[in-house]
Amino acid sequence: MYQLLLIGYGKFPSGVQSALHYLMGENPNISVLELVDGMKHVQFEEEFKTFIKDHAKVLVFADLTGGAPHQIAARIILESPSQDYFLISGMPLSVITELTMKFQFQEVTSQDAPGIIEQTLSECKDLMVNLAVEKGKI
Repeated sequence: MYQLLLIGYGKFPSGVQSALHYLMGENPNISVLELVDGMKHVQFEEEFKTFIKDHAKVLVFADLTGGAPHQIAARIILESPSQDYFLISGMPLSVITELTMKFQFQEVTSQDAPGIIEQTLSECKDLMVNLAVEKGKI
């Protein structure tokens, strides 16, 4: 089973975890790693390395593409020989909810994971709408 790790700035990852708890109940397979005031990047990096070292399969959600948490995670994952670490940047609750349901309540193989992630991202893009455009105001 995949572990889910929510990473990002401040307490945002904890807020997302709280929303997931509200929507889906307690899930011990969802963790957070937050880059908070006073934390050095090297400390964040060490905590991230420890997490993935302790878990064979990890689905990481980073709050901001190109932000420090995303850059650190991307470098470590790309340098890793594992094919079972995935990084998704941007944290729409719809994407995290869908992937949590798929990766936690189904047996996802390493071979199926990339396709499931891409399909879910594509499906969730259709869930984001601009109400003003939908009403013909723009």
